[in-house]
Amino acid sequence: MKRIIHVLLLLISFLSLSYGKEFEDMLGNKIDIKENITKIHASTPILLYSLYVIDKDKIAGLNFPFTQGEAQYLEKKIVDLPVLGGWFGQGRTPNSEMILQVKPDLILLSDFTKKMGEEKIKASLGNIDVPLVYLKSNTLEELIESFAYIGKLVNKEARAKELQEYGTNVLNLAKEISLKANKKPKVYYAEGKNGLETECDTSLHSELITLAGADNVHKCKETNPFGKQSINFEQVLQYNPEIILVYEKEFFQNIYKDSKWKYITAVKNKQVYFLPKGPFSWFDRPPSFMKLLGLKWLLNIFHSNLYQLDMNKEAKEFYRLFLNMPLSDEQLNEIMGKNLE
Repeated sequence: MKRIIHVLLLLISFLSLSYGKEFEDMLGNKIDIKENITKIHASTPILLYSLYVIDKDKIAGLNFPFTQGEAQYLEKKIVDLPVLGGWFGQGRTPNSEMILQVKPDLILLSDFTKKMGEEKIKASLGNIDVPLVYLKSNTLEELIESFAYIGKLVNKEARAKELQEYGTNVLNLAKEISLKANKKPKVYYAEGKNGLETECDTSLHSELITLAGADNVHKCKETNPFGKQSINFEQVLQYNPEIILVYEKEFFQNIYKDSKWKYITAVKNKQVYFLPKGPFSWFDRPPSFMKLLGLKWLLNIFHSNLYQLDMNKEAKEFYRLFLNMPLSDEQLNEIMGKNLE
């Protein structure tokens, strides 16, 4: 009997070393994971970026290589990690051979990936035995909530709480300003090199316009989850937006030179804004925690009579808090496209 008890204790001890605790993800799944996680593969960009700001040392690999523009704001040891791929739409799948080599303790997946079915997911991984943890991060509110889950996974709950509190405060501020605003400015989101691609009012890609208490002029009955709808200039002219948000540098540099755009109210009144990027967009593509700073920036643009922001101070505090980096005036000017004006 003693021998049996001894064997059982050894077995329990072994299991506790390998899968020492139960973790409940954002979909309510209960997963056995290691007590001390050392390597995580975040299989979508948005989850990778959130893991970076909570505990970058746990990142096992990248979804795709960082661009030179992104890399200058990120730690070199992370930039140089192997590219493992991931699931983030349009048929993308990870490199299972690379994942086998890296041996992550768990894989973070989005709830969107869940629709693929776990059998397909595991098959694309070569059926390796690794825990799968699902997090929601589609809306900005879900992204903020996911911080707590990541913090718990990597034993950085205080850090996650700090970032979550910042995010919650920004959302509450946006709700407060939106309720006080007497009118919603008409906003057009210009994508593409000619400014004639945009996002529906219901699209997550234009979420910040709505959150900041403005009216996205492009209304749709159905929304493509991957976004980007092509429209013609006559439609923009009909919308006649009061504010234009521009994604591409090329279009931002040309909009005031193009004779046909001069008839639009936003152009007449010099209310065209380049969407800041660095390391990631403050607005979207790719979506990330940077949207929190972007939301405050938009509140200042849309409702300057109710909310005024020292953008220089706010940006520097944000980069210090989230990215642990000092931001120079020169860097901020580049991020905000001041050199394009």
